[in-house]
Amino acid sequence: MAAERPAPSYLPASVAAALENAPAIVEGASGKNVKSTIYVFMDPNCIFCHYAWKAFQPYEAAGLQVRWIPIGFLKPDSPGKAAALLQAQNGPALMRELETKFSEKDESGGIKPLEKVPSATQSKLDRNAKIFHHLGFDGTPTIIYMTSGPRWADVSGLPPLSSLPTMLNLPEQPIIDPSLQRFR
Repeated sequence: MAAERPAPSYLPASVAAALENAPAIVEGASGKNVKSTIYVFMDPNCIFCHYAWKAFQPYEAAGLQVRWIPIGFLKPDSPGKAAALLQAQNGPALMRELETKFSEKDESGGIKPLEKVPSATQSKLDRNAKIFHHLGFDGTPTIIYMTSGPRWADVSGLPPLSSLPTMLNLPEQPIIDPSLQRFR
């Protein structure tokens, strides 16, 4: 999926408000250190979301803020894991656990799903799914970013690592993770 650069599609400016209000786990730079913000629709069991998380780590240290917008549809336990992320007291810490304990062999996020999703959390998941489908998306990860145009654009799937500096409006960062080398 990452062999060729996915072509971005452009979104209306009104998408910004929906994304800003989407229930999300905010990771990376904060406050005055934020140089660029992206939004990523993700499923906790999506292996390409996992690879995107790995690829974004050096960029987060360079000023990237990632707003992970969980939806759950890939596996039966995806909704429970997405709910666990949204209801965690420390969402970024649970996101890190999800990803650092991710089983690439089983394509399974490394946290336990909630067995019973509270209605308030289910409403948040439903809202994220509604935004996802309203914008015409159908796969994860879907990365939404501001171009230098400036226009909102989206890419479905994991883009080649070489395209990240342009997408993220940040200088290229070294990515040394061996599992990502095939995405160069």
